[in-house]
Amino acid sequence: MEARRRTLVILGSAALFFALAAGVVLWQRAAQGLPRYTPVTFLPGFVDKAKDAARIEVTGHAVDGDSGRFVVTLSPQGWVLPERGNYPADFNQVRQTLITLAQLTTIAPKTNRPDWLHYLSLDNPPKGLGTDLVVKDASGTVLAHLVFGNVEELGGTAGTAIFVRRPGETQSYLAKAVFPLQGAVANWISRSVFDMPPGRLQEVVVTPASGPGFTVGRARPTDNVSVLKPQGGTPDFQIINELGFAVAAFTITDVQPAAAIDFKGAAQVSAHGFDGLAINLTVTQRGAETWAQVSAAAAPGAPDAIAQEAAAVNARAHGWAFRLPPEKGAVLMTSLQRLMTPPAPRQGQIAMPGAAPPPQ
Repeated sequence: MEARRRTLVILGSAALFFALAAGVVLWQRAAQGLPRYTPVTFLPGFVDKAKDAARIEVTGHAVDGDSGRFVVTLSPQGWVLPERGNYPADFNQVRQTLITLAQLTTIAPKTNRPDWLHYLSLDNPPKGLGTDLVVKDASGTVLAHLVFGNVEELGGTAGTAIFVRRPGETQSYLAKAVFPLQGAVANWISRSVFDMPPGRLQEVVVTPASGPGFTVGRARPTDNVSVLKPQGGTPDFQIINELGFAVAAFTITDVQPAAAIDFKGAAQVSAHGFDGLAINLTVTQRGAETWAQVSAAAAPGAPDAIAQEAAAVNARAHGWAFRLPPEKGAVLMTSLQRLMTPPAPRQGQIAMPGAAPPPQ
């Protein structure tokens, strides 16, 4: 009797196990039949309208007096920024934006709570962190309109996704983007001003707005960079490196007609290449912003190609003032006193007199 009872218990337990297992399988199969989210084109019909785009309006978060708003329009000369004297826009940025809008495809719906949009950078600009983007045709008809926010990398080769919503709606989506959408004007400006890579750069001559000037550089491409004039003393080699980088990786964040900026009493920076090209920068500080004018010249006896390159730089840069990133603007306005003040040794580090400078 006891053996039979044990057998019944074992069989009952086995039956319960298989019943539960069958229930799990049935539940999984049922779950597979539940409705799933179907990705859709976020801006239906824009793929056929993109060719008619003639105006792009971008409004982002206002910061430090900057409204965060700018406009890019199609002119007979190409895409330009009319509020910045019709300075050329970056055509590649315009192209990538229109391609992305045409192919923007939702991956999944996200929050529809207005108080949570801030965390996705989707709250209304200019006070909120979202970026409002409108595309219009030549007659002013709206072809596309959305608010976009944070970017999310999908991992591997899946590409990039971006949080988006439609204006006037709180429902947000994560959408697959061919290219990231850009809300800063710096990404829409044609930034090709001049080309002076590190291997080409021979010396940088700095004439500050006040105080003595100085020259840093090297006699040959294989030499270390050092202070050429005045000689003597122990300079801050990090400043020397940053001066070369500020020229070799010249970057602009905004542009205005030169007449809009007062360059009286500006610093002068002249970068000379081994091949005879000279890039001249007039740099001034206006409040928290640093602005520069750019010109170029060919050294006497330089090849015709260098003279033509200098003329091309002048054609692009003449009449314009370029706003620089704060860190690069500050280094281009370095004084001789600052250059010749080496940094204090780090805690636990012993300063070695006559020690060789770090590799340049």
